[in-house]
Amino acid sequence: MGLWEVALRATYDYPFIEMSRRVPGVPISMWCLWNRELLQVPTRDPEVLETVTRSIRKAGRVVREWVDARAARIFLLECTCDRYPHSVWNLISEHQCWDAPPVVYRDGWAHFRVISFDAARTRDLYQDLRARGSAELVKKRELSISVLPTSVWTNVIFGDLTTKQSEALLSAYRRGYYSSPRQTTTEEIAASMGIGRTTYEEHLRKAENRIVATLIPYLELFATAERPAERMPLRETPLGPPAPGGGRSRSA
Repeated sequence: MGLWEVALRATYDYPFIEMSRRVPGVPISMWCLWNRELLQVPTRDPEVLETVTRSIRKAGRVVREWVDARAARIFLLECTCDRYPHSVWNLISEHQCWDAPPVVYRDGWAHFRVISFDAARTRDLYQDLRARGSAELVKKRELSISVLPTSVWTNVIFGDLTTKQSEALLSAYRRGYYSSPRQTTTEEIAASMGIGRTTYEEHLRKAENRIVATLIPYLELFATAERPAERMPLRETPLGPPAPGGGRSRSA
């Protein structure tokens, strides 16, 4: 039995993809949590938030809304999968793949990862997305079955690192580069590895940047939970009747 991790990006007629097209440069992270959807908008720009808010309320029913002190707006919605059978979540489920959240909507594209036990199913998912609009295969690789069930999420975090980047980061940690006070320098670490300081620092910075970029959506949610958040006035927009055929039910 094989196991594949596939990173895709797609654009097609879907409200949250269209929403991101209206606010270029703003990465909107989304988690589908059974009968709720959580959207994280990392900005306090009033014009951007007004555009996003209108789009979100048109797409679904807002249950609650917060403002985070770290310049983010959090929206909790009733799950819209029943309303939009072609949602990213429904398409992933239809092709028997496992989503690795969050989905990130940016500049009119949905960026997401899936885990699959069948390479044919990931190809079918890709073809389905292409039939609906445009899709690009960002990365596909086979994983060891040993990553399940607990290590798949660490694979999502560290999977984009090259061997050189991983070695640079591990060497920095093991030699006390991240200690306080710092116990070594990048020049000393580079010399121990037999490479130049500039080359080593490039590997290290790329590793740090990739890990931080992956962790930021989770850190922002954690930071919100760790402090009292400003709750926005509740204004609800009811959902219309379910679309014919329905979508994947996520009710408990």
